[in-house]
Amino acid sequence: MNLADLEMTIQAEFQTNYLYRYLIMALVCLGGAAWFGYDGFIGYPAKLPAAEAYEELTKIEDPVKRETDWTRLVEQNGWETPSKTSEKIRAEIQGQFVYMVVGLLAGIPAVLYFFSCRGSWIESTEAGLTTSWGQDVDFEKVTELDKRKWAKKGIAKAHYDDNGQKKVFVFDDFKYQRDELGEILRSLESMLDRELITGGLTEEETDREKKHESEMYDEESEAGEAESLS
Repeated sequence: MNLADLEMTIQAEFQTNYLYRYLIMALVCLGGAAWFGYDGFIGYPAKLPAAEAYEELTKIEDPVKRETDWTRLVEQNGWETPSKTSEKIRAEIQGQFVYMVVGLLAGIPAVLYFFSCRGSWIESTEAGLTTSWGQDVDFEKVTELDKRKWAKKGIAKAHYDDNGQKKVFVFDDFKYQRDELGEILRSLESMLDRELITGGLTEEETDREKKHESEMYDEESEAGEAESLS
């Protein structure tokens, strides 16, 4: 097949269901980071003065005076009797900061990935493949199409030469629209010699194999029905 035979372009867009998983993960992680940050900077530090004052009053031997002084402090500051020691509160403040950092480290990359992939696409043209992020592949420059992971994982890799540099173009039907990406892969295969397609069947060969299996199944079903009627 010549390049002129490919008259129409095919575009596969980033799958929104996959993309929004990252948005959900980002919202959960950043929401958690905000929650832990609030507790670390505001929530737990607000409890610390009451705990420290309560511990200081425990040094007073007279229980009546101790109770009177504590009641006065509670009324002045609106405190409640602390359920945790100041040492425990300080440790939990540090823990909140750790959780906050973990949330940020997971959430920020997820947000960046969401916005960088949003609206991205892969397209086949008469001359080759192009993408929204600027990676272009000339069909004539492809040296191998590796399909070892295509059947089970939906991943194929087109190795190509770009001005003397060896590069790889990845097909991933988990990220991009499966039907459209499959058609783009077919368009690439139609331009390659069979020996350049490794690790699996071509899409055309897969179609023939499925058709043969379907015909065999139909024949076996018909034979089974005829036997049951005899």
